[in-house]
Amino acid sequence: MKILSVCDVLFPQTTGGAGRVARELAEAFMKMGAEVEFLTRFTGKTSPNGDKVTYFQPPGKAFPGHYRKIFRETVKRFNPDLIHVHQPFPACLSISSFSSKPVVYNYYSPWSEEFKMKFSLLPRSLRKIMSPFLAAAERRVVHRATVIIVLSQFSNHQLMQLHDREAVLIPGGVNSERFRPTGEKPSNNTLRLITVRNLVPRMGLLQLIRAMNLLPPHIELTIGGRGPLQDELMGLISSLGLSERVRLAGHVPDEDLPHFYSLANWFVLPTVALEGFGLVTLESLSCGTPVLGTRIGATPELLEQFDPEWIIEEPTPGEIAATILRVIEKPAPSPDDLHHRVAEEFDWKNIAKRYLEMFESLV
Repeated sequence: MKILSVCDVLFPQTTGGAGRVARELAEAFMKMGAEVEFLTRFTGKTSPNGDKVTYFQPPGKAFPGHYRKIFRETVKRFNPDLIHVHQPFPACLSISSFSSKPVVYNYYSPWSEEFKMKFSLLPRSLRKIMSPFLAAAERRVVHRATVIIVLSQFSNHQLMQLHDREAVLIPGGVNSERFRPTGEKPSNNTLRLITVRNLVPRMGLLQLIRAMNLLPPHIELTIGGRGPLQDELMGLISSLGLSERVRLAGHVPDEDLPHFYSLANWFVLPTVALEGFGLVTLESLSCGTPVLGTRIGATPELLEQFDPEWIIEEPTPGEIAATILRVIEKPAPSPDDLHHRVAEEFDWKNIAKRYLEMFESLV
């Protein structure tokens, strides 16, 4: 089978869940004998050697016809059996309603809502003007898609509310061969909390830092990631006198993530809005580190499969701190047991098999 993967961003050129799903699925498809090419936006960074990639120009650097032309040329040369779309922007501009190829669209979250939150430093008036155009573009792709895939019941509910379309639910996955326990844990009396997030408001990092001010001094926190909130987070850490206990680690390279996850006692996901799935939850669990997450988006769907007590009922400093204090009083689960549970159900090769079975029914 020949699959053209159309995405706005692609890991590792950029970070983010949708780009990582596109990458991981494509690699799993290829291991199962499929042929995959990418059609994605040029970000100034090239793909790893061995990738078959065609690039769009970035938004604002080409007329809309550029996208349609590149798409037609790529389809004519590669002749894919199926188009697999991961973000609405390139698909809206490039895929004609007259194209005969089946289109499978992975719907992660409402594009206009995510835009307003992700780009929260833009003026409110500009975001308000742009939001309806993004919603219209997403609606066009939803209506064009032959099949829509969602990673969670949460995303499926959003899709039904906004677009009145049914979807196929196939969860996200994890590379369980790479994300596995390293046998490391803090060696002293410190209890180490970690999180890996883009430093933007919807991730709830301000609330997590304030929760640290309510916890005993032997509990420390390391935050991995970059983003526009960095200075505000550093200022809050300083103002609360937490500089010895809370550290901003910056970007954690992908190859270092298994070590980063494994060397913690707990991973905390303090999201306040729009958690469409949470690949980091699976990565941490696969490394044997249990996860506490707020009852936002799809997080409860994942964590209830492991322990309902890991769910933080409200994304507030007080509730985050209370949940942490409650769970650390109980024995931690075995890292190997957590890893095996995740690997059995969520390894990308098992997830990709479900995709390919569905793809075969369309071509």
